[in-house]
Amino acid sequence: MKKFKRFHGAVLTAVLSAALLAGCGSSASPAAAGKESAKAATTEQTGNSASGGQAGAAATEQTRLDKILAEGKITNVCEPYFAPYEFIDNTKSGQDQFRGADMELARYIAKDLGVELEIVPLEWSAVLTGVTEGKYDMACAGLGYTEERAKTMNLSDIYQQGSKQGLLIRAEDSDKYKTFDDFKGTKVGFQSGTIQETLATQQLPESELVTYDLINNAVLALDAGKVDAVSVAIPNGEMFAKSNPKLAVFEGQYFERGKNGNCIGLPKGETALRDRVNAIIAEVTEKGLYQQWLDEAVQEAKALGLDVN
Repeated sequence: MKKFKRFHGAVLTAVLSAALLAGCGSSASPAAAGKESAKAATTEQTGNSASGGQAGAAATEQTRLDKILAEGKITNVCEPYFAPYEFIDNTKSGQDQFRGADMELARYIAKDLGVELEIVPLEWSAVLTGVTEGKYDMACAGLGYTEERAKTMNLSDIYQQGSKQGLLIRAEDSDKYKTFDDFKGTKVGFQSGTIQETLATQQLPESELVTYDLINNAVLALDAGKVDAVSVAIPNGEMFAKSNPKLAVFEGQYFERGKNGNCIGLPKGETALRDRVNAIIAEVTEKGLYQQWLDEAVQEAKALGLDVN
């Protein structure tokens, strides 16, 4: 799963620049105030004077949700090269050019909050740091759940169940590998900052791990014999194998996973925002909206000639 892996990386800089020049601000008019008024969190501070203890004045702390509702805008950061979850339609302009099931979920969240949505396109590592450093409000962007990410972000409930994770190999080596033990001493590539990196690092400790900036570059290295396997989401691996008969998905063993699926990344400590987002996800799930958006996004991406994960 998004950023399980990323596609169209070769044109990332050019298209992102065009997208930003086209205007990352919403083309819609500013949204109305939030449905609910922001609630201030108050803490009591106790001060002591030289002559004795004295209760200090109460200090008001504004949560991120308060700030979003007060300013009337929520920012969603993503890498828009992961169809059908997030992609760009160059026939559209402004914020409307950002398409995909996750973009529709982000829009639904903003609408429920009664605020404007600003989608910010970045490359994947910047998406992750942008949320962990609190530069953006959320990353609804094909973000797979991992325990490591949960330590640096507030992660929402899962809104899309995850796929199997495993290895892509050269078809000529299919009889060479039976289990992960056979990959000891081999070179295994992956895209930096992804779930695939985490899984390979944890479960292939005796392999030589090779980091790439983009999944496409890792696959090219596999095809060229520079690495022996690439850690992938199985649907992505199947897509690569379909387009290149010299590649094949390794079926002997898959990576073991616990909690598995896509969630929304939020700045650490923002529990009020997380709880509100979780309530919206529950509503979306109950109504079956995400699957509807996903089905529509698949057709839209295919019509644009994009590879679909």
